[in-house]
Amino acid sequence: MSTSDNQTELLEHLKSYLGTIRQIESARSEEGNRGYDLVVFHREDPGITTVATNGLRFQQITSMLPEELVCTLWEAHAHIAHYLVDTMASIILRNGRGLDYGVVVGSEEPIIDETEIRAVLVHPSPYFGGGFDLFPSRDAAKLQIISLIPITANEHELVKERGSEALFEKFRENRTNLFDIRRPSAV
Repeated sequence: MSTSDNQTELLEHLKSYLGTIRQIESARSEEGNRGYDLVVFHREDPGITTVATNGLRFQQITSMLPEELVCTLWEAHAHIAHYLVDTMASIILRNGRGLDYGVVVGSEEPIIDETEIRAVLVHPSPYFGGGFDLFPSRDAAKLQIISLIPITANEHELVKERGSEALFEKFRENRTNLFDIRRPSAV
């Protein structure tokens, strides 16, 4: 299969879960080539936007499988999803190392102004089901799609102490709206 066919199939896979493509921000600019496009998807119901990398998988990165990143937030927070995905992809390229599920990348200060968000949790998608995260399929995975979940300092502490599943149990108990970066901590 050619790279072009593979790219088309991946975009179709993503569209089937994430909705229509609103914008593709090219990897190429006056400053050079950052190594990946940023693709903005929109789902009218429930009004969410997902920003995804497209091309990170072709870079020289050490990881279990080639990977692409996604972050899904309310449409009004699309610029924040863009910021988180672009920043994490840049860090991956700079370090030459991919992300593993369960990893938390954080800061002592809020990473998003006027919020409690201090970190992102690297996780399978909590929104789109098991068929989303591995492409083309779970049984023949050639690519891993990694979701970036913005979390608070207290949520980060819970992950360090008891793991990400304990945090997702709290999210379920509290009916936490993970699309909302202005949400209170679930812990």
